[in-house]
Amino acid sequence: MTAPRPTVTSLEIMPVYGQSENRSRNDAPAIAAALDAAAAEQVYYTYGMIDTQGALVGVNGAGWAGAALNNIDQGVQARGFAAASGLRLVSPAFTLQHARAARQRDLGLVERGVVIADHGYGGRLIHEWIPTGASPLGRNQLYWMRESKRLADAFGVAISCPYTFLFQGSSAKDQPGPDYRADFEAAHGATVAQALDLFGAAPRLVVVVNGGDVNTLADLYATPGVQYRIALDHGGIIAGWQRIYAIMDQNIHIDGRVRTLIGETSEWAIAEVEAGNDWNITYAVAKSGASVTVSFALRPGETLLERVGLYDAYGGAATCPHYGFEAAGGIVSAVADLQGNSVTLTLADPNAAWLRFAHQVQDCSAMTDASGLSMSAHRTTLFASHSRPSRFVSGETLWRSLPGFRGSLQGDLFQPDAGA
Repeated sequence: MTAPRPTVTSLEIMPVYGQSENRSRNDAPAIAAALDAAAAEQVYYTYGMIDTQGALVGVNGAGWAGAALNNIDQGVQARGFAAASGLRLVSPAFTLQHARAARQRDLGLVERGVVIADHGYGGRLIHEWIPTGASPLGRNQLYWMRESKRLADAFGVAISCPYTFLFQGSSAKDQPGPDYRADFEAAHGATVAQALDLFGAAPRLVVVVNGGDVNTLADLYATPGVQYRIALDHGGIIAGWQRIYAIMDQNIHIDGRVRTLIGETSEWAIAEVEAGNDWNITYAVAKSGASVTVSFALRPGETLLERVGLYDAYGGAATCPHYGFEAAGGIVSAVADLQGNSVTLTLADPNAAWLRFAHQVQDCSAMTDASGLSMSAHRTTLFASHSRPSRFVSGETLWRSLPGFRGSLQGDLFQPDAGA
């Protein structure tokens, strides 16, 4: 068989750290077809690698061998770039790259394409991407990067790796923050070193912060704050927060519509940053006695917006009092200055020990709508006002979500959680 060659003249690849919520599935065929059509002949996968069981490695990676993850056989080279049209698979990472190729197409740049791959599997923790560890995930991904570069060079096709995507989902919800940070730095450091060696530039980190569990009772949930801080410390893009999306199984996981919205929002974030526009939303806490003002850094011309009925079908307003703010001893009032991008809280106890936002500890697993969907226990009705209609999910809107947080109050000083 002749090695399949791409018809484009330049390719991008994107390493991914992902788990269950970022897995590709074929549960949304109409959306997958729309993604295909928007980026026809621009989306490929690296073809011809073999796993250690002797099976071809497909777009989803090497897969499972019984209860264990498969290794890619690094003694067998890939053979080409096969067109990914007709795969009918939807994931946040795949959607991001399809939408990126579609944007190039809209600009008339049809010679630019992407190479997609999924080297993560449900329930995997970040340390499994450390290539010196027992898990093959990191080694598989690094080999895929090397083979993609080797093939592109052989075909005379330019190739780059401008971004890497962190959307791990919520399987890491009980991992201590410092442990998660240390494991991420080791895994990401190996990816960056590989990219520098192969492509001459470090990829920019794009993060979807986790926090989508419907029942956070007894869960540690240190990772959202850590992922937020990781993105800022690495100069990355905080594309969004998983907690704002509906959940399909009264647990954690999301359906094809939501996976598409997350990926599409992530590409919107990248496009804005590439155009020189602000994207990341940060927060600041100022306290004086019983008064606390929380301000959010939004884009020029943007304000806060309240989606009043967001949780009407999922337990109602009682699950999200005071816009989602909570404090030790309770909150007397919460007054939002939507135009000023801030909320002023009056604490019942001026010496309250802790404060949190969109980080509730509650059980929302029985709070479903008529379709059986539920929503995360971490809730706020406040959003940034800039939004846009989804291109791929009819009737849906892409939203800019505010950062959730939790931490301690020491007098008038707010300290985010250790490790966050």
